[in-house]
Amino acid sequence: MEEIAPNIFLEDGFPGVVLSAIKLKNHLLMVDSPFRSEDIRLWRAKLAELGSGLERTLVILDAHIDRTLGLRAMESVVVGHDNTVEIIRERPASARSQDLDAGAECEAYDLPSSIRWALPNMTYTKSMSIYFDEGPVVLKHRPGSNLACSWLQFDAEKLIFVGDSVMINQPPFLAWADLDIWVKEVEELLSVDFRGYKIITSRNGVVRSKSIEKWLQYLTRVKDVVFNEASGSGQVEDLLAIVPDLLKRLNFTRNLTELYETRLKWGLAAYYRRHFLADDQLLKSDDSCKS
Repeated sequence: MEEIAPNIFLEDGFPGVVLSAIKLKNHLLMVDSPFRSEDIRLWRAKLAELGSGLERTLVILDAHIDRTLGLRAMESVVVGHDNTVEIIRERPASARSQDLDAGAECEAYDLPSSIRWALPNMTYTKSMSIYFDEGPVVLKHRPGSNLACSWLQFDAEKLIFVGDSVMINQPPFLAWADLDIWVKEVEELLSVDFRGYKIITSRNGVVRSKSIEKWLQYLTRVKDVVFNEASGSGQVEDLLAIVPDLLKRLNFTRNLTELYETRLKWGLAAYYRRHFLADDQLLKSDDSCKS
């Protein structure tokens, strides 16, 4: 666990998302959760060292399975965006169903055969402020990377947690995304509004502006090719053909190729369903997605 600012801690030693904890005067604010039971126990032990008597609140930055699978075991009040509730409610009880986020890191691990999904205890629609002695923590809805994505902003320490809005050298999760909005949100991170802020992402931890600029270029490329293919032949198979080109633009170890191919194929097919297909075409796209 690394202290990146006074009483602000990051933990990147578990599979899944980078975890965070903000130790306040009488409260411990946690950001996201591990998904494996053994990691949850270890993470809770580490958090106890920060102050076992503190009240605790857990914020989830979107509804992705990597950060929601372990919610119930965290035994905490959970805060998230309204859309998180609907996304989780639509999930099957089996963690191995194809309806979950294919290409997620948790798929490489043994998962329980059935899951009792936990829902947030508190939700918001556009923004939400939680007030502490040190100043407010503000949650803002940023639905580019995920319909349920939240950014957590803590102005007292000039920190902003942006979830999967920025992902360095790995492909995006596209199933619940909106690429037009997403590109604008990344541009916002590069604006003067966040000059001097530490920007923390869920897959890479603290990132610098040059990395965000590269991500913006990549994301713009994804948006352009998706819209070009979708407005051309209108076939999901043609859209999936762009996967090799999108992967070769990223720098990652080759043993992740299959995982990232799956992530892009599944995400592109789901994106195509949501944004480009008429209702009478959905069955064909569902079949393509499972092939």
